[in-house]
Amino acid sequence: MFSLPDWAFYPIAAAACAAMIAGALSLGESTYRTPEDIRTQGLTFEGDRLNGVTTGNGLTVEFLAEGETQFLRIQAERGPFDGIQSAGAFFALTPDELTALSGHRVRIVIRARQAGTQPAEGLRVNFFVPGIGQDSWQRETLSGDFTEIVFDSAPEQCDWQFGYIGLWPDWAFEANTVDVVSVDLTALEPLSC
Repeated sequence: MFSLPDWAFYPIAAAACAAMIAGALSLGESTYRTPEDIRTQGLTFEGDRLNGVTTGNGLTVEFLAEGETQFLRIQAERGPFDGIQSAGAFFALTPDELTALSGHRVRIVIRARQAGTQPAEGLRVNFFVPGIGQDSWQRETLSGDFTEIVFDSAPEQCDWQFGYIGLWPDWAFEANTVDVVSVDLTALEPLSC
């Protein structure tokens, strides 16, 4: 049986590993957006990007589809002020997004509806950045059809170390579930900080 000497095996193995890593990286989505791109195009969480949601204590999320429409079904077991406080079901901003959006007023548009089972009457929305906390939830009433909720936020601080778009359904007994099809964040005018 043929075997390679060490002096030949190790360079060939290293080259094969490098080729596999380069091939895997070339197949992924790696679109870099400049801060200006982020400010002008905004952020959109819909379709597969809804998988970026994180849930806090007291909430559960399912990923569902009706025909071509993908959406989140968020169910609340408690309110945002009960137990351990969190940002709810939230989308976290990346460091590049924080850098681009810091110091701007923002508009968040959520397309949501009452779920078909255990429908919540409303949805609370918040944009958590330094200076904006649990006392800033804004409640919006929902219907059985997907409708747009528009939420504007003007943070007092211009240096953001974190940023979360938080969602929390009403939590009345057996009326605690909403469906969310998209979440958009758009930068508006700069703030005077």
